[in-house]
Amino acid sequence: MTLGVAATALGFSSCVNDLDMSPVDPNVKTDVSKDMDAVFSDIYLNFATFGANGDSPVKDFDGGMAAFQRAIFTGEEIPTDEASWIWDPEKFGRLNYGYVTPDLPCVFGFYSRLIINITLCNQFIQNVQDGVFADSDSARAQEYVRQARILRGACYYYMMSFYENPPYADETTHVGEQPTQPGRAEVYRLVTTDLEDVVSYYTANPTQTYYGFVGLDAAEAILAKIYLNAEVFSGTGAYDKCYAHSKAIIDRLGNSGKYGTGLAPTYAALFGANNQKYAIGGSDAVNEIIWTIPASKYVNESGNVVENLTSWSGSTFLIAAWNGSNGAPVTIACPTKDAAYKDKKGEDLLFTDDNDVQHIYKYTTDDAEFEKMKSEYDEANKSNKTAWKTVVSKMVADVPYSFDPDATGHLAGEWFNATESWKCMVARKSFVRKFDWLDVEMSKSNDSRVAFWATSAEGFTPDNPSLVGDDWGQNGYIAIKYTNWVFDNDGEIDYKASAILPMTAPYGGDYAAIRLAEVYLMAAESILKGGGGSNAEALKYVNNVRQRAYGEHYTPWTSLSMSELQDERCRELYQENNRRTDLIRWNQWCTGYTWEWKGDFKTGTNLPEYTKSYPIPTRVITSSSLQQQKGY
Repeated sequence: MTLGVAATALGFSSCVNDLDMSPVDPNVKTDVSKDMDAVFSDIYLNFATFGANGDSPVKDFDGGMAAFQRAIFTGEEIPTDEASWIWDPEKFGRLNYGYVTPDLPCVFGFYSRLIINITLCNQFIQNVQDGVFADSDSARAQEYVRQARILRGACYYYMMSFYENPPYADETTHVGEQPTQPGRAEVYRLVTTDLEDVVSYYTANPTQTYYGFVGLDAAEAILAKIYLNAEVFSGTGAYDKCYAHSKAIIDRLGNSGKYGTGLAPTYAALFGANNQKYAIGGSDAVNEIIWTIPASKYVNESGNVVENLTSWSGSTFLIAAWNGSNGAPVTIACPTKDAAYKDKKGEDLLFTDDNDVQHIYKYTTDDAEFEKMKSEYDEANKSNKTAWKTVVSKMVADVPYSFDPDATGHLAGEWFNATESWKCMVARKSFVRKFDWLDVEMSKSNDSRVAFWATSAEGFTPDNPSLVGDDWGQNGYIAIKYTNWVFDNDGEIDYKASAILPMTAPYGGDYAAIRLAEVYLMAAESILKGGGGSNAEALKYVNNVRQRAYGEHYTPWTSLSMSELQDERCRELYQENNRRTDLIRWNQWCTGYTWEWKGDFKTGTNLPEYTKSYPIPTRVITSSSLQQQKGY
């Protein structure tokens, strides 16, 4: 099977120059009868990377922009308060401000990715039903079909989120046949009916879910996400169904891990280089990551780097796009022979060894080396312009750093065990203010979810005087969530293991597409909206999430309002491709809540109703019979 055949199954038979079509004749199916496993794996590959062997499936198009996580991030996060993309206006237009036009490359990117992945699922199902594969009648083939239906349902969740009148096709849509636009409510009905059938099968026939694949828990989590937004998608709420599916997942997965909640030991470990251990089918008993999109880059026992699957999407994107090494080299500490290096207060400079024992930095090598170090220190300390190099401003991974006072914002990729740095994103102040800060400068917090951020403590400002790339360092915090650190079984950074891992991209951490923490928050919201359960149960679910975030500084909430739940959902799930959909569901996208540069005003303003839907790309409209979305 090829992406060309896949694309035309949604009716783009005349669009042969837009999507990479092969074979050219869209009505010709590739002979795949002997390679069902390879065809099936291509579905998963197109969620993890650009396409086969990392090639972009979209001709003459940036493969990274069409990668699944990155494409969805573009639509869900960049126009909201959580993030912004400060470069490439020719690709992103006014997306930062909530506006797009149908001809923008970014719009074509996320539309094409959803279309491609849906069509790959459709054609695989068709091929099995038509007996194209040698193993079409096997139990394995039927299990593959169920997984394809789950992944297709996930894509349709985003289709319904992005489009008021989405195109629809399934396995009954033949190659070269135009899709229909039956209305979002009907698409909702078709998708939920299909996923409910898959869930019913797994409930009656318990099936093991292997690492990297989807199964019962992913199917129910996707259903819960759809039902949570049922009022938007169909006109009628379905909070009872969202609660029922969320509760079923919690009952299965919420009994181990941190505090017996099923959550991973620390928030940071969920987004590290070895986070696959917390995915279903991974190496740990804790299965917080319900749907993982795998990456694999590690150091084997021989000390060689092994790259089984890497991408410029997922964790690599979410590290590199925020990262921007700037003005923070390792300090030149004052060498005092056979004594301790001193910090800027004149106190002994401490570090912690692998056994958690504290030591002082000492210089104990020969006299010649000592004299060389002393000379370098004296040279740097000679003038006001270079004396900053001798002052310890920050300790990261037991390494001292100095801040260059002339640099705008101080950041080093080594703080995340990663050197790839694009300086492409900044957070907005309204989002930053949702977290609990211990000081008015918003530089210190007991909330572990901001542990890796670069804040005013590193010379950044929470304010957003612009969303322009040249102003990076002085127009927003750097809200890094994913890192290239390796975490131990307690969820703490394993510096020794991390030191072996290359700091060069692409990185090997999985992308956590859906987590148990999100299921807790969906269940709580459903309860508050009258979907079942009790307020005490909702409060418990939210406190489960908060307890992990605050650790020893945790104080349980004794009551829960919808606004508190909304802010907690923002804090826990930021950058996880939920924000725009959440704001629309809460009636806060157009009115009721403003953030910096919303509507293209510095302090924010209302958005028109039509922006609740994205447009179908111009390239598609002109090549098909699809109707454009209202307002475009």
